[in-house]
Amino acid sequence: MSHLASSPSPIANRGVCVVSVTYYIDQSDIRFSLAQQLCRLATQRRIRLIIVDDSPPEIHATLQQEEGLSVKIFRQSKDQYQGKGGALRQAIHLARSLLEHDGDLNRCAICFTEPEKVDFINHVVDIVEPLLKDAADVVVPSRNKALFQDTYPIEQYHSECFANLHFDALAKRHEGFHNVDLDWLFGPFSFKASLTKSWLDYTGNSWDAQMIPYVRGILNDGWRVQTVEINFMHPIEMKHEEEGDCAWTTKRLHQLNVLFELLGEGELA
Repeated sequence: MSHLASSPSPIANRGVCVVSVTYYIDQSDIRFSLAQQLCRLATQRRIRLIIVDDSPPEIHATLQQEEGLSVKIFRQSKDQYQGKGGALRQAIHLARSLLEHDGDLNRCAICFTEPEKVDFINHVVDIVEPLLKDAADVVVPSRNKALFQDTYPIEQYHSECFANLHFDALAKRHEGFHNVDLDWLFGPFSFKASLTKSWLDYTGNSWDAQMIPYVRGILNDGWRVQTVEINFMHPIEMKHEEEGDCAWTTKRLHQLNVLFELLGEGELA
């Protein structure tokens, strides 16, 4: 499936940077091909993308061939940044350093997406708009419900709907979440570049490294959160590979167990 857009983004390079993290042991993994597509779409859209990669040297070298004016791919610096959470922190640090040249970081935005979510790039303009207009400090995009159900593996659709309802029920106890329902398990999020310290100071190394920093900002520092619904199309290749596969349902159960403990019990309960 092609995710290439018909026209470049009007925001071009100014004030916005998307970050992602990658690790592949086999170039035949469909996720490697999707990461390449993410880079190409970012290039076409003229949206800056920073990837921190921990793949073996030969795979990293192949991925680096996707670099261009908008796309930069870095080796993970394991002496300073360990694990998946460390790679995210390195990417956010690099994005902040890049955006400092654009001016006021309070008027700049950093977005995170997993590398296989290629179509995310097509929605960056809409996602960052509340941040650039100072209407929000954090934006957690939400998936159009019909497309979510149609394009995701059915097991993932049900597990993530369940988890979203659970975390919303916990979050509603707190003032900062009273008027918003979040797509917690989608993965991508965006925030003002001036707020990077919350992510850089967090030491978690799993999915919590994405979510807990903004949850703490909302709970403790009064950050304003908004959600923007997008017509996100999940790669059909992933639905075909993962649907009906018990290895993937087991992984999703593990993800829920981690987040129920670290996010649910640790932060929202």
